[in-house]
Amino acid sequence: MIGIVIATHADYCSGVLHAVELIAGPQTNVKTIGLFHGDGIDEFEEKVWSAIEEVDDGSGVLGMVDFLGGSPSNTFLKYMRNHNMHCVRGVNMPMCLEAFMSRDYCTIEELVKICIDAGKDGIADLYDDMKSFGAAEGEEEEF
Repeated sequence: MIGIVIATHADYCSGVLHAVELIAGPQTNVKTIGLFHGDGIDEFEEKVWSAIEEVDDGSGVLGMVDFLGGSPSNTFLKYMRNHNMHCVRGVNMPMCLEAFMSRDYCTIEELVKICIDAGKDGIADLYDDMKSFGAAEGEEEEF
């Protein structure tokens, strides 16, 4: 099973995991690490690197971070200089759901593509979605 490490600013990482588990059930082989005001970057890096090693059962590890240029993404970039692994940025709920539901059945490279596609597809204008499902303005309709 591909391991997953979600590292973000504050509690976003644990929040998205809790939301995924509400839908998909409890997950194994996953770690979340939040970076909080006042945390030392060296300690944060050690937590991330230890988490990567903990979830690696030989099938690979996928990192997930909130955005490019922040300390979580920089920590993964630093780690990836000396280790062969993948990390996606822009972590969101659709991306995480697909990752957890697909990680047993694909390669790490396939999982990266699945996550990126799901993450992008999960962003849309809900009003446009409503119109595309045929609900008239002001009319309630269940999808």
